[in-house]
Amino acid sequence: MSYNCQIQKIESKTLDHLGLVAGMYDELGIGDIIDETIEQDKEKRSVSLGQAVKVMVLNGLGFVNQRLYLFPKFFQDKPVDRLIGEGICASQLNEHVIGRALDDIYDYDATSLYSQIAVGATQVLNLKCQTAHLDSTSFHTDGAYETKKDDNVLSLLGRRYEAFYY
Repeated sequence: MSYNCQIQKIESKTLDHLGLVAGMYDELGIGDIIDETIEQDKEKRSVSLGQAVKVMVLNGLGFVNQRLYLFPKFFQDKPVDRLIGEGICASQLNEHVIGRALDDIYDYDATSLYSQIAVGATQVLNLKCQTAHLDSTSFHTDGAYETKKDDNVLSLLGRRYEAFYY
C-alpha cells in the first residue's frame, strides 16, 4: 500500500491585540477617509496612505514603538496580509513608505485630516455631539500695562512676561 502524502508548510504568526486594533481601524473607516481625502498616485504606491497610517497605529499600539527603519522587522512575525491588506508583505512597510506618508499628511494638514477622521468616527458609531470644545490656547491680554522705558515687546505681551526679556 502506498501513501501519497503531501507535506504542507505550516506557519505561525503573532496576532496579539493587533487584530482588534486593525478591525476597529477598518470599522471606523479611517484608512478610507485618508485615501479619499489626500490625493495620491496609486500606480506608484504598493501601500496606500490609509494603510501606511494603519501600519503606524499598529506599531505604536504594539507596545514597542519601533523606529521607521525597523517597521519591517516589527511586522516580520505578524499576519501582514490580514492586518494591513492582501498582497502586502512586511518588507514593503519600510521607512520610505512611512516617511512619504508622513510628508503627505503634513502637506495636507494633519489637524484637518484628524477632524475629518473624528467626524467620520462619530457618524459610524452614531454618536450625538451635543457640545464642542474650542482650543483657545493663545496669548491674550486686556488693559493697560506698565512698561519700563519704551519697550514695545513688553507692552504687547504684558507685565507677566517681563522675566523672559530681562
